[in-house]
Amino acid sequence: MNVIPWSKFSSLKELNASLIKYIENDYNQKIHSVINEKPIDKFIKHLDRIKFISCKQELDYIFLYRVIRKVKNDSTVSIQNILFETPLEYVGQKINIRYDPSSMDKAYIFSDDGNLLDTIYPVKKIDNSKIRRNQNIKPVNFSSFSAN
Repeated sequence: MNVIPWSKFSSLKELNASLIKYIENDYNQKIHSVINEKPIDKFIKHLDRIKFISCKQELDYIFLYRVIRKVKNDSTVSIQNILFETPLEYVGQKINIRYDPSSMDKAYIFSDDGNLLDTIYPVKKIDNSKIRRNQNIKPVNFSSFSAN
């Protein structure tokens, strides 16, 4: 890096233009000592191995952090000490979650083959406390105990 005359560049645009010129006219046109061929030739030879991404959103999903969590009975999972609500269908299952650690306002549930299934959000504790829940709990029958 010390061989670059930094004072020659007055802007990032000029620096980028110089880099592109170097890559196209110098680096890609000389035989590389490790691969024993020109980098551009190596790239073209293996072009069939390159997977092109169909949209920017898919590219964004690729670079998210990945974790596997088991959904608790209350339909929540914890990611970096933040509790997220999941749909009830995932209770008891291990799910693949992807998230951006710099923006913990949502996370994504993905299938094993990489398809987006759901978006999940942190539990809003105050809102959650105001939800009216059905009383699906069967009362405990204490009749077998005698009060002698």
